[in-house]
Amino acid sequence: MGSIVAVAGTSHSPMLGMEPEKMWSLRAEHDKTNTELQDTDGVIRPYDEIAERMGNRYLPELTPEVWNRKFNRAQADIKRLAEDLISLELDAIVIVGDDQDELFSPQNLPSIAVYHGEEMTTHQPVEMGLGPQIIEVQRCLGMDGATYPCDAKLGRHIIESLVDQGFDVSSSDSTAPDTGFGHAFAWVAGRLLKGHTIPSVPILLNTYFKPNQPTPARCYDLGAALSEAVESAPGHARVGVVASGGLSHFIVDAELDGTLLDAMSDHDTTTLRGLPAHRMDSGTSEIRNWIAAAGASAHLATKWVDYLPAYRTPAGTGIGLAFGLWA
Repeated sequence: MGSIVAVAGTSHSPMLGMEPEKMWSLRAEHDKTNTELQDTDGVIRPYDEIAERMGNRYLPELTPEVWNRKFNRAQADIKRLAEDLISLELDAIVIVGDDQDELFSPQNLPSIAVYHGEEMTTHQPVEMGLGPQIIEVQRCLGMDGATYPCDAKLGRHIIESLVDQGFDVSSSDSTAPDTGFGHAFAWVAGRLLKGHTIPSVPILLNTYFKPNQPTPARCYDLGAALSEAVESAPGHARVGVVASGGLSHFIVDAELDGTLLDAMSDHDTTTLRGLPAHRMDSGTSEIRNWIAAAGASAHLATKWVDYLPAYRTPAGTGIGLAFGLWA
């Protein structure tokens, strides 16, 4: 039988890919015209309205000194998490992430998909309307078209086990030409674990797009079922699970982020399954990836967690950067 010996969570924001005076400032300007700013009450609001409500609350967070301190601390967290995962000598790693039009589209958009191909190729950088600088940043985050090995046998076993446990998952063993896995998966394989090859099994959740986002309860139950699937796999594989993405953005919701992280550390199943879905749209939807990972961590102890609310405008836009390990 296999075993999940570690669960990790990591943000994968462009704010991690380049110094704050370049990337944080660029994203701050984009926030002012972003039409998908979901306030902490779950309502989409224009930037100016949110900024007026916040007043001067976040101004102390917007100095170069604060930005650089948080950026450097996040880089240290990434290094620590990578070292921890590598030291565990994992045989495979399950990456729980979301797809944002890289592989799927509204024409075919599964709620939960498991990949069981022999390898995965990451998506090439996309301009995104933010100028050439964003291309460089995406490459720093691992999105460069590189190819990485997957554990096809474990992926297929996970699919079969999840089906047996009542999950009607979609499956894929290859990708169409000129496509590739998005930043959620590129970040883990190409940035977090850069230079260290660990075969992966990508699990793609539709966190972003209505109408078939999995509920928080379904995400947690998926993680628990994933743990059972790994335990029933042939052999003695040591498996890690990594949640990639989040936490809250494009408006930082530190209260929601803290509730999630506290519940994960306390193995508070009720809270995790009952997190408010109406507050988890837009970028904050990626919290679902962490909930799924939490479902697979019930037998593990909290080793460390770090949370950095990275504000970049007076409206409180930015991201709740988070990193942690359960083993």
